[in-house]
Amino acid sequence: MAPTEPAGGTKSDTALRKRKKNKSKNTTLLESRDADGALTGTPTATGSPHTTDTEKPCALAHQPPQQRIRRRRWFIAGIVIGFLVALATVLYTNPTSNTHISKIHTIIGDFEISSLVPDTLLPDDFIRDITKLLSSDTTEQRASEDFQPAMSLVEEEGLGKKHNVILVPGIISSGLESWSTGNCSRPYFRQRLWGTSTMFKAILLDKECWVQHMMLDKKTGLDPAGIKLRAAQGLDAADYFITGYWIWGKAIENLAVLGYDCTDMTLAAYDWRLSYSDLERRDQYFSNLQSRIERALRTGGGKKTVMIAHSMGSQVIHYFMKWVESPKGGKGGKRWVNDHIEAVVTLAGTPLGVPKTLSSLLSGEQRETVQPLASYLLEHFMNRNELARIFRSWTGLPSLLPKGGNAIWGDLDGAPDDLPHVAAESTMETSRIVRATTGNDTEDEQFASYGAQLRFDGDGGSGLGNQTMEDALGLLERVLDADALRFMRRDFSYGVSRTQKEMDAHADDPRTWTNPLQHQLPDAPNMTIFCLYGHGAVTERAYYYTADRHDLQQEESGAPPALRIDKRPRSNVANVDIGIVHGQGDGTVPLMSLGYMCGSGWRKPLYNPHGVRIVTREFIHNPLAAFKDIRGGAAAADHINILGNRDATADILRIVSGHGHRITDRFSSDILEYAKRVNIP
Repeated sequence: MAPTEPAGGTKSDTALRKRKKNKSKNTTLLESRDADGALTGTPTATGSPHTTDTEKPCALAHQPPQQRIRRRRWFIAGIVIGFLVALATVLYTNPTSNTHISKIHTIIGDFEISSLVPDTLLPDDFIRDITKLLSSDTTEQRASEDFQPAMSLVEEEGLGKKHNVILVPGIISSGLESWSTGNCSRPYFRQRLWGTSTMFKAILLDKECWVQHMMLDKKTGLDPAGIKLRAAQGLDAADYFITGYWIWGKAIENLAVLGYDCTDMTLAAYDWRLSYSDLERRDQYFSNLQSRIERALRTGGGKKTVMIAHSMGSQVIHYFMKWVESPKGGKGGKRWVNDHIEAVVTLAGTPLGVPKTLSSLLSGEQRETVQPLASYLLEHFMNRNELARIFRSWTGLPSLLPKGGNAIWGDLDGAPDDLPHVAAESTMETSRIVRATTGNDTEDEQFASYGAQLRFDGDGGSGLGNQTMEDALGLLERVLDADALRFMRRDFSYGVSRTQKEMDAHADDPRTWTNPLQHQLPDAPNMTIFCLYGHGAVTERAYYYTADRHDLQQEESGAPPALRIDKRPRSNVANVDIGIVHGQGDGTVPLMSLGYMCGSGWRKPLYNPHGVRIVTREFIHNPLAAFKDIRGGAAAADHINILGNRDATADILRIVSGHGHRITDRFSSDILEYAKRVNIP
């Protein structure tokens, strides 16, 4: 038997190992090129006979000057980006600090940040690294949260896949990719100009080309000559908006736990810029959707489809249900929906529109663009007039304008959802909005009414008085050019039908198919509509406007003056900040749009004559602190993060598993009180 060596080895062996270890540490492989340009490498000692332990050479000394410069630029870029992130955080959480911006302007001046950013900076890598940096979760914590709540529900409730699933995304989750082959377009062929980091790269480095692709032709409402932009297809087209920022990703993960894959779970992506009629005319979108659902019924053993929509996607589904049964559309007949669709699930749906669509079309502005830092940056990249020009070319965007007129949104005497109306009965929601807006309590505070959708202090130099929603839509019609107005009137309607006679008169009018107050739900008594949405986030509800003295483009006779949001501070009004009158909602869609039809309108025979089952599920937006989870965690329920809300996801899993009948109404807001004040029988 061989003798056993001590665990530590002999002293000579130990010394020998140390010498070998030190030698390997001081040896590096230096690459060079031979005469043919091939890479060669030879082990070269980096040490020196004259180098002591305290004078070890720095690797940087052996790098070429360009590499050292690049490292320094990375370091400087990190400092600059860190400063801007901190500044953005302060200004976003305290947007009333407008007085500081002028000081920052003088400091920054024409400072070119791009000159400091390394040429090798990859947006995807940068965003992924920032996401990891901002996340405090450990790998173990993230692993325990992945695929939840599906993992638990499969074990506890025995859930499994049953119905075919179709996901219908909203604007932010519908990527648009270029199929153009012109000179400007070639670098972006098959790349998404909406929905990935390529979008940001194009905006910053090739803005004119990006604008050419994103705008629609003013005369046709379709692609401009030489430009071809189409909705990206496949589940990966909507799982992440950019690296690290999930959209449908968590929902897809959870559905996969139940057994779903790309054969029975598909994404019905669409070009949201187009009006719905042009979406069918150019892309045959609704025809393809009809065929997909019919095929799933044939091949799936007679199991019907569950359609899950987010945001604008909810309107796409309602339009589809009217289109598919109409002789002018899919010719499926009155019972097609009942025979093919098991349930419709809307996440943060927009049945009655969004006020920020009005401000976007009117002046190219919304809350995100009038924040002090955002406003400054936009003026250097794309100002509000350019944004308004782009928005007005999108013929599908007016589908998101508020519907229901003054009956839903109020008049100059007040609105159904005015905050003081509920202060005596339930101050929880009121307090939440005021604290989030101003940091103050509600006691002795004044509130701006939402009935004046556009407010002018005096007249703001505009010659206009305060505008109700109906007035504001009329003002928008005066502002839009003839082509934009033509498409808007051709494709959409924003009124209210109050009698069956009025319903019958417009039953086959496609303009009313996106307005739930002007069309009736289909003859589908076996179908259920589930409305899932969050509330408790500060949401744009109305605006202060003024004349824009710096814009002289609209001085033509009879044209209204150029307008902009009036950002002057109004510290005496609790629910107003930088010209935005804040209300209740999910951060994007007001509560009146999210919940009125689900909680009241569709429970009336006039709008739901065939007894489609309606279930409303409200989720209080209760995010974690940003340093714990930048997206807010599993209890976040704002407009985007509702797609990852744990309770909402659990409801979806039960619905697609065939257990939707177990889900009942859950109200936690004041929407039912507001609904009682709406003047619709």
